[in-house]
Amino acid sequence: MKNDSYLTTKQLAKRLGISTRTLERWRSKGKGIRCTIWGNKALYSIDDVEAFEDSQAFPKQGHVSAKRRH
Repeated sequence: MKNDSYLTTKQLAKRLGISTRTLERWRSKGKGIRCTIWGNKALYSIDDVEAFEDSQAFPKQGHVSAKRRH
């Protein structure tokens, strides 16, 4: 289902536990999560964020991941 909600760079950095500078660096290199530039703000679609989290094993907000035993 398509979600029309977006996160700012600051919101996404907090969600992923990384710095805003990391997201800016990823954008400049064409890596990471696809974003839309609106004026001078980068906006990240919730759908793209969730797809990235699934592909990168980032825990979704509000979920606790189980630790693996080796």
